[in-house]
Parts: sequence; C-alpha cells; structure tokens
Amino acid sequence: MTRPRVSALIVSYNTRALLLESIASVVDEPAVETIVVDNASHDGSPQAVAAAFPTVQLIRSETNLGFAAGTNRAAACARGRTLLVLNPDARIEQGGLDVLLELLDRTPRAALVSPALRFADGARQAAAFRFPGLLQIALDLFPIDRLMDSPLNGREVTSARQPIQIGHPLGACMLVNRAAWDDVGPLDEGYFMYVEEVDWCRRARQRGWQIWHQPAAVAIHHAGQSTRQQPDAMFAQLWRSRLRYYQRFSSPTYNRVVHALVGFGLGRAMARSDPRRAAQIDTIRRLAV
Repeated sequence: MTRPRVSALIVSYNTRALLLESIASVVDEPAVETIVVDNASHDGSPQAVAAAFPTVQLIRSETNLGFAAGTNRAAACARGRTLLVLNPDARIEQGGLDVLLELLDRTPRAALVSPALRFADGARQAAAFRFPGLLQIALDLFPIDRLMDSPLNGREVTSARQPIQIGHPLGACMLVNRAAWDDVGPLDEGYFMYVEEVDWCRRARQRGWQIWHQPAAVAIHHAGQSTRQQPDAMFAQLWRSRLRYYQRFSSPTYNRVVHALVGFGLGRAMARSDPRRAAQIDTIRRLAV
C-alpha cells in the first residue's frame, strides 16, 4: 500500500458540527489519511463521523484521554510521512496543506510548520510565538490591553508572507515532519490540555530541529470550542500545564520566581471571583506557593 504523504490527526470532544468541517477540509486531499480520536463525546460526534466519512479511521475512546494522549494514540496508527495535528474546531483553507508540505520538503531540519490563523470572521489570530517567560506570565495575570498582541507578550510579527522560524505555534494546526516526531518523541501526556505543543517544540529545538511559521498558508480556528464547555476546570488545567512546563525547563531559582508570581497573581484573581471559580483558582494557587 502506498504510504500517505500526510496523516491528519484530529482529537475531538463534543464538537460535532465543527469536527465535520475540520475533517472535510482534509479528507479529500490527495494521499491524505484521516484519523479521528473521539474522547468519549456525548453529542453524537462519532456516529456523525462514521456516517459522513466512512473512509476516516475512527478511534472511540471510552474515556477523555486529553489532547496529548489522544494525539499520541492517533499518531501511533498513522502511516504518513508527515503528521497534520489539527484541532476539531479548525479547518485548513484550500491549498494550505500543499504550501506547508513544500516548506517541510525543502527544509531538512524543519520539525514542524504552522499556518496563519484566522477567526471565523476573517480577523487575524495570534499564531506564532516565542517561548514563554516571566513577562508573559505577568501579562496573563495582569493584562495590559496595548501589550497583549505585541512581541513583549511573546507574539512573533507575522504580517509579511515570508516564512519565519519561531519558538512555537498555537497548536490548532501543525504539520510535523515524521522523522522529527520519531526523534523527539510523542507529546508529553503529563499535559492533559494546553502547553503540550510548547513542550514538544522546546524539546525539538534542543535536538537541533527548527520550528517554522508559514503565513502563506491559512487555517480557520474557532478557538476554544472544547475547552469552553468546562471553563473553570480548563482554567485549572491551563495553569497546571504552565507550571509543569516551567518546572521542566527552568532553573530552580527561575522556577521559584515563577511560582511566587503565579501565586500572587492567582491570589488576587481568587479574591475577585465567584465562589466556584475561586475554588478552582485556589487549587492551582496552592500548587504555586
């Protein structure tokens, strides 16, 4: 059997309508296999996928594995020479996959390439980032509107249509070199949600691979359709993942500063929140102090 040029990996949780759009954006591309891992959805997602796309390889998990573990499960079944990690609330625009493939093919040390992202109304969405640090933590906890979409908050300037090397993308749409995946290893399943792509890119860079952003390719990303179903729990997961990331890649002294800043910022947020959200915030604050 001919090896696919791309294995599209989609991990879904209760996003039926958008999931079908996501699959439709890749399933008819030449030499693409599509693998969907359904994380115990209860909205009819797996039944809809089976009915609409009988050629899709559908893996029905009995539990919610999270994004990293679900993606790893799909990757273990994939035969493609590249892996397209695609969120169920994202769809790649026509021609975008070829543009991403072209960059990987001509850049031997490229581990990953990501497209520009747009919201459904066409507005630009931040898609390319530097690795996070203390300033990004501070701006997350104490936002300043005019700085949120700036390089000071880790955003790469991607207004030009020329590809650039970056620290990491937003993980909604990423085309990964299979050789790099095999060298770096799978996503760290210690991250249930969030930051797993940052961790993977950091490990790839440590092994001499490059991370690229290709703004000539575009994906539409509806942003947060799975996570907004449980906003308080996902807020807690976000900060657990961030603390895990800094623990893994920072010195003990740097990490103590991170924990102090997070503990102070979340304590302030807890005091301003309703009781249910405050309880979630306090759970994470206790990890940081």
